[in-house]
Amino acid sequence: MLSNPGAAQCDSCLRPLPQQGTPVLRMQFPSGELKVSVGQHLVLGRDAGQSPVAGSFTQYDNVSRRHSTVWLDPSGTAWVRDEGSTNGTFVNGERLPRGVEAPLRDGDQLRLAADVTGTIQLK
Repeated sequence: MLSNPGAAQCDSCLRPLPQQGTPVLRMQFPSGELKVSVGQHLVLGRDAGQSPVAGSFTQYDNVSRRHSTVWLDPSGTAWVRDEGSTNGTFVNGERLPRGVEAPLRDGDQLRLAADVTGTIQLK
């Protein structure tokens, strides 16, 4: 039972609550915008066989073929996991350890390697 039906998080456990409408994760990179819907996992990297958005990263030699994975869970929380990239995945300047899942929030900076930075938008 929610004391505030429009709340963004649960009063007792502080977990995000699903918002009205279908949430979408948008990542604005220099090469364009990428979108992820609820339940979708998207591999970010240069290998077209592993990443459907490889064309966005082929010009960056320091981005791994299978660099990281982003997804949006049913509650509307966005996540990122480094897939063992050579040059790292960073959220707001903090490097993620290999295989660790980290939440993404609206306005976060997601950086792949040294020079590919995207801005997170959750709507």
